[in-house]
Amino acid sequence: IDPHGNVVHLTSYTDAIDPEPPKTEAEIEIDALNVPGDAQAAFDEAFVRLEPILGASDAARIKSHLEVTEEQTLEQRSLVLGRELDKDQRKGVYMVTNNFLPTRVTCETVDGQLRFIRRLPKDKAPSDKRGQRSKWAHAGDYCHFVMQKENQDSMDTLQQIARTLKCNARVFGMAGTKDKRGITVQKCSAFRIAHDRLIWASRKLRGGRLGNFSYGEKEIKLGELGGNQFTIILRHVQGADAVSLEPVLLGIRNTGFINYFGMQRFGTQSISSHTIGISVLKSDWRRIIDLILCPRIGERDDVAKARNVWDTTRDPKATLELLPRRAALAEHSVLQHFVKSGSTNNCSAAFACIPRNLRLMYVHAYQSFIWNHAVSERIRVFGTKGAVPGDLVIVASDFSDNAHAKSKAPEEETRVVPVLVTEENASDYSIYDVVLPLPGWDVRYPEHQVKNVYEELMAKDGLSPSGLAKHPLKEYRLAGAYRHFLIKPRDFMYEWMRYNDDALPLARSDSDAIEGKHDPESIEFGQNVALKLKFDLPPSAYATMLLRELMRTETAAGYQTQLSNNTESKE
Repeated sequence: IDPHGNVVHLTSYTDAIDPEPPKTEAEIEIDALNVPGDAQAAFDEAFVRLEPILGASDAARIKSHLEVTEEQTLEQRSLVLGRELDKDQRKGVYMVTNNFLPTRVTCETVDGQLRFIRRLPKDKAPSDKRGQRSKWAHAGDYCHFVMQKENQDSMDTLQQIARTLKCNARVFGMAGTKDKRGITVQKCSAFRIAHDRLIWASRKLRGGRLGNFSYGEKEIKLGELGGNQFTIILRHVQGADAVSLEPVLLGIRNTGFINYFGMQRFGTQSISSHTIGISVLKSDWRRIIDLILCPRIGERDDVAKARNVWDTTRDPKATLELLPRRAALAEHSVLQHFVKSGSTNNCSAAFACIPRNLRLMYVHAYQSFIWNHAVSERIRVFGTKGAVPGDLVIVASDFSDNAHAKSKAPEEETRVVPVLVTEENASDYSIYDVVLPLPGWDVRYPEHQVKNVYEELMAKDGLSPSGLAKHPLKEYRLAGAYRHFLIKPRDFMYEWMRYNDDALPLARSDSDAIEGKHDPESIEFGQNVALKLKFDLPPSAYATMLLRELMRTETAAGYQTQLSNNTESKE
C-alpha cells in the first residue's frame, strides 16, 4: 500500500508513463528565437537581431566580413570589434551567433573585446545546441517500477537485476523488504536506469517480473509505504470448520492481535539476526564476520559446504567459489571484499560492503527482540484490558490516515511524543493507544516495572539504552521509536474453499491477471479444505502474528527453517 493508501498492483509489463522532461530556462529562451530552418534566412535574420545590440555600422561590418568566401589566414579571418561591450550586450551577441550562425562564425572575448572568426568550410561545425540536453531525457532522475517476485527476498531480486544490467545494486530503492515465501508486489526505484533497460532485464529475471514504469524526482526509500495488503491461503484445514473457527475469526476482526515482530525479523537460521546486531552495536567487527560466515544448522548442502571451507581454512577465495550467489548476499559481500583486498584483517571494511539495508536490519532486529520481551512482560503483569498508570500512549488512528509518518525504519521514524498515563487520565485511552518504545537514546520508557526489562535484558548483552547514542558510526546510533502493542487488521475478510490439486493456485497473482487467467474458484465437492484470508496491516506489522493467533502454530526459527527447506526442495 503506497503512502496515499493505494494498493500497489502490477498491471502491465511494458506500459511506461514517460512524459517529456520540462525544458530548462535556456532551452525555452532558445526556442523563443524561432531560428529559421533555411541557412540563408538564418544568416539574414542574425544581422537584423545584431543591429539593435551593436548598431547598424558594426552589424554591417560583421556581415561583410562573413560574406568573404576566399580562404585566408586566421588573422585575416578575424575581426575585432574595437570597443568594449557590457555583459548584457555580449550575452546577446553570443545568443545570436551560437544559434543563427553556428557554421559561419566563432565568437570569443579577448581582453574585453569581441573577436569574430570566420569559419572555413572544412572546419568541423560545432554541435547544434538548440534543444540539446544530456543523454538522460526523462522527467526525473528515478525510474519507478512495480516488482513482483516469488520465492526470493526483495534484495536478492534487486541484486539479480543489478547483475543482469551490470550496475551497482545501490542504484535501486524500495519501500520495504518482502518475505521470501509467497508472491509479493512492491514499488521500487532505479537511479538513471531507463525503463526499456528494466523491461529487458525483467524478461531475464528468474522468479519475478517488472512493470508499470514511471519517472520521478525522488528515490523510493525504506518506510515510504502506507501498509501492506495480504491474501493468504491456509490449505489442508483439519480439526476445525467454519462453525468452530467463526468466533476466532470474528475475534481477530474485532479485537485484533498482539503486534509482535515476527520470526522473519530475526531470520530463520540457527544464528539469528539480532545476535549479529548485538555485535554491531558493540563494534565487535571480527565477531560479526565470524557469525555471518560460520557453519549453521539446517542449511542447504551447498551453503553448508562453503561455510565449512571457511571454518577450516579461512580462505575467502575458495569459500566464495563454493557459495551459491543467490543464497547468501551478506556472505558474498564480505568474501568479495576479502578477496579484492588480499587480506581478512579489516573486518569493519568488509562488513561495510554489505548493502546498508541489510546491515541496519541486524541492529533493528535487536531492537525488535527487546521490544517483544517488553510486550510479553506488559501483558503478563497488566493484561490487555486497558491502559494503566505508567503506560505510554499515542492515540491510535486508521493507519492509512498518517501512514508515512509512522512507517519509517525505527531509527528514521518521525518523532512522536507519547503521553504518560496517570490515575487521572487512564480512562481517556484504550488498550489500542498503548505503545512501547523500541530501545534508543531518544525515547521515553514506561514508568512501571516493564522499564526494567529494557535495562536488564540489554545489560546481559553488555549494552544499555543510553549507550545506543555512543556508537562510533552514526548509522548505528539508534534513536528508537514507538510501536502500538495491540492492533486490528483493516478490511479483514475470509472465505472457505474446497479444492483437489495442491499444485494449483487458490489466489490469482497480478501476473496471472495480466496473462488473462481467471480467479480460482472453490470446487463444490473438493477433497481438501482451505481458508482464504484477505486483510490490510500497518507498516512493520507481521501477518504471521495474526496467523499465530488464528492457528496457534509454532513460529520458532527451527520451524521456519523447515518451511524454507521444504520450499527449496520443491524447486
